[in-house]
Amino acid sequence: MEKDIRVPSLAGEIDRLERQYFVGRERELDVYARRLESGSSEGCILNVYGTGGAGKSYLLDEFRRLSEAARIPYLLLDCRALGPESVGFCRQLLRSLGYSPERLNALAQDVHSLTELVLDELRDPAGGRKRVLALDTFEEIGELEGWLREEFLPRLSRDVRIVISGRTPLQGPWLASPAWRQLIVRMPLEELDYRAVKQYLSRSGIEREELVRQAWSRTRGHPLTLSLFVSTTLAQSVLPAHAAAIENAFAQTVSVWLKEVPNAAVREAVEAAAVLRRFNQELLSFVLEKPVPTEQFLQLTGFSFVRKTDNGWVLHDMLRDAVGYELRQRAPNYYDRLWERCVTFYYLALKKKPPAIPSAWERSDWVYYIGDRLVRTLFYQQFVSGFAEALSPANWTEAEQYIAARLASARDVRINGYNPESGEPFEYFMEASDCINIYRHLNLHELYRLDPSIVKLLRDARGCICGMAGVLPIHERTLDYLLTHPLFSAYFSSLSKPELERLRTPREQAAGYFVMFIEVSDYSDPTLCHMAGLTFIQYMLSAGLMVTTSPAIPFFHAIFRGLGFERVKEIVHFEYGDGKPTPYFALDTRGSRLQDYLNRMIAAVGISQARHDGEDRFELLSKREREVVDLMVQDCSNLEIAQKLFLSEATVKRHVTNIYGKLQIKKRTQLLNLHAGRRSPPNGAGSGR
Repeated sequence: MEKDIRVPSLAGEIDRLERQYFVGRERELDVYARRLESGSSEGCILNVYGTGGAGKSYLLDEFRRLSEAARIPYLLLDCRALGPESVGFCRQLLRSLGYSPERLNALAQDVHSLTELVLDELRDPAGGRKRVLALDTFEEIGELEGWLREEFLPRLSRDVRIVISGRTPLQGPWLASPAWRQLIVRMPLEELDYRAVKQYLSRSGIEREELVRQAWSRTRGHPLTLSLFVSTTLAQSVLPAHAAAIENAFAQTVSVWLKEVPNAAVREAVEAAAVLRRFNQELLSFVLEKPVPTEQFLQLTGFSFVRKTDNGWVLHDMLRDAVGYELRQRAPNYYDRLWERCVTFYYLALKKKPPAIPSAWERSDWVYYIGDRLVRTLFYQQFVSGFAEALSPANWTEAEQYIAARLASARDVRINGYNPESGEPFEYFMEASDCINIYRHLNLHELYRLDPSIVKLLRDARGCICGMAGVLPIHERTLDYLLTHPLFSAYFSSLSKPELERLRTPREQAAGYFVMFIEVSDYSDPTLCHMAGLTFIQYMLSAGLMVTTSPAIPFFHAIFRGLGFERVKEIVHFEYGDGKPTPYFALDTRGSRLQDYLNRMIAAVGISQARHDGEDRFELLSKREREVVDLMVQDCSNLEIAQKLFLSEATVKRHVTNIYGKLQIKKRTQLLNLHAGRRSPPNGAGSGR
């Protein structure tokens, strides 16, 4: 008698391989597993959402595998395959339940009968046996959404768990009802973190550190793009390498996203948003030099590749780079004009701030536009979650353990990357001793007694310590310490007595900051490097004087210069134990020096800024408002302006009111005087970007 030999099916082998390449998403899988185990109906609808290519369908496949392991039936429907009628939905669901075509055709085709049949099939007569109903690509559900919400889902058994997956979260009536809100658990899908990307590459046979860094820099952990990158890289190991192949892979991802954009007007807004680091309706209108209608703005912010932040909205990092790159190639002068408008917006905003202090996000965004390419590449490639926590008795032991671990495990670091704007690679090298030198001389107790706010622990999104910072405020309580401690004394002793007195401010009003160190556990990890950079940047412009020093590492000194810091002439110290003279770098924006700094930085990126306040204020006007001004200075009446611009006279009057408000004037004669004093705007686009 022959043995019954079972041969694995191709589908089974595909499923095994997909499971092997599934990485990350531990939190999402844990939430799903707990939903399966829960006996409560609260949170029985899991709403998975994320931008195109975020891995939603692959996550649903992993949910299926978890369900099968728990012996829970899992029914998956792709909403793209459903028709507009509820009958089609019921028939598709019955197919998933094992109904043959012949059996389906023999059924009554009215919606009531089919709905009752489906509900009976999903109901467990004994009670307590769970099932999962998963709906993928829910953005394609169309008119069926209302029927599902109002008629079908409310009649399902409490034992049925529902997964709804789409590009955008459930909105509108789903959120208007307190009952639905209680039943829905939102699960946004972010990009994979660096660890998961490295794991995926390793399972794909890619171990070279250079390729791992390149994959992270180019894909930012976006799953579809990562998969395309890997397939392109593996193909190039057999065939001659072509850089265009990788660019085509990214273009494919971008085309998936831009399918959501319906027309040219919204595409124009997407392109402008790609030049901005973050945007709102006012900023977008300023950059485009025309009002952005509220309806169009709401349409833009509703796309899956746009997300809300505390201070506006942002495009997906990779889409922003890809659209910006394509726009630079296709319309370089237009791109330069958009960039110049961005710089002008923040330039004018920062000029208005003194004596108030610019907000942290204004400082960060200003540096994004005026920092050099290295700064933008290292610190602005994505929004990274993390936070700083002041040293305290509660976390003191953790801090000491982190320092001990760093001293025991320090290694040489090679920082590789590429500039997404030019495609040029860069590389920096840091010796292990330079990475941890500061910890050999760090006295936590001494700094804590001086000011408890000096030392901060940097924690990643999971709450683990990934770095540490030491930033000393300069005021009357710290100045004597800065004058006598060897690391700082060379700089502060070089200041004149009047200069030192200016720094003896009350503790609540620090005159500046001395950045003693900002260190992370692995500078080659782009997310940690990003966190260190933004920690440094948040102190810029927040007070009048900022001073720092570091071992003679080209990487750090290049960053200081890229941020506009100047090397302090002829002042050095020898406190790092390597026998090398170490310079100080300073940024002084006290008083009129802020204006000098702003002008110097915009000149460095190739933008010639007007000197007159009047010209600055004219930059605030929209394109239409400038057309109105041009006719006003020609002595045209409001009626004549309306006729020439094909507007109503009432609309012209509203434009005139807005113009007077933005230019801070009250009558036409003041406008004529202000306009007469303007210099012609410079031509030419910036070259430093």
